[in-house]
Amino acid sequence: MISNTLFPQRRMLLGCFAAAFLLLAGAISSMVSYSSFELSVAHLIDYLFHFDNSSMEQQILATLRTPRVLISMLIGVNLAIAGLLMQGLTANPLASPSILGINAGASCFIAVTSMNLAFLPEVPIAISALLGGTLSGLLVLSLGGFFAAKSHPIKLVLAGIAVNALLVGVTRSALILADDMAYSVLTWLAGSVSNVTWQDWHAFWPVSLIGLVMTLALARNLNLLALGDDIAIGLGVNLSATRLISCVAILLLATSSIAVAGPIAFVGLLVPHIARKLVGSNHFILIPTSALIGASLLLWSDVISRMVAFPAETPVGVITALIGSPFFIALAVRSKMS
Repeated sequence: MISNTLFPQRRMLLGCFAAAFLLLAGAISSMVSYSSFELSVAHLIDYLFHFDNSSMEQQILATLRTPRVLISMLIGVNLAIAGLLMQGLTANPLASPSILGINAGASCFIAVTSMNLAFLPEVPIAISALLGGTLSGLLVLSLGGFFAAKSHPIKLVLAGIAVNALLVGVTRSALILADDMAYSVLTWLAGSVSNVTWQDWHAFWPVSLIGLVMTLALARNLNLLALGDDIAIGLGVNLSATRLISCVAILLLATSSIAVAGPIAFVGLLVPHIARKLVGSNHFILIPTSALIGASLLLWSDVISRMVAFPAETPVGVITALIGSPFFIALAVRSKMS
């Protein structure tokens, strides 16, 4: 009995330790690897503890690499937590911001409003992302029967695929109408952290913090929802309030990330499943573990994106799509069989 009790705890500790180690290694690698300048761990140590304003290497670390690493980590955290919330809220293992239309809606609104079309008012990117993600997410949930008494996971995914296809078509039409800006918008739509700055970080982290605090406050209710809606209500969960707060947190986390780096797919789908395998389904532990794994995944994807065609850069969204697509297909097949 003792060994059976200790084994899950040991596996949980090892999983958390592995995620933290990958995060640290990814942060160091992202800071010093694949640069046109010769950067090393020694430069990083000097930057952290003995900053020299006259050192070119330390200036690169301070002005280019540090905001890129911080934003990559926070985007990974946000998308992983948003996916975890969506899967817990819908009881659907295929749910994520990219599958259920939030990414496509936010991207579509940003692409359309950034074209400076005469018949549309100029709207800040963050507001465009929030409006687009909200409307497309609500549309997918409505078509997929989420607000009905009982919804089917595959129906929800099919609704997401249909709405995604529609929004991609609208986005491409907008690019055709304003082809002078098409290249820059297409690059952004691939999902990239190559041009982020400290200004982006200062605008990004407060919104993310609000979404993360809201998520942590929902941990108990998410644990009870896993037992079924009827049992959760019987144990005192306010289902409407939980869904509302969850939806607001998802939108804050996903749309703020899209506004900074563009749509980065499959992080919210992949990470929660890995975290559950490592630490189980207790959201008090699952939420921080998902955050660690999500941050690690984005950091290493960013390193790979620079490695593929160095000194050119591949958008990080392409790398996460290549990693996540086979996983999504496997999950879809398993869900259909079950």
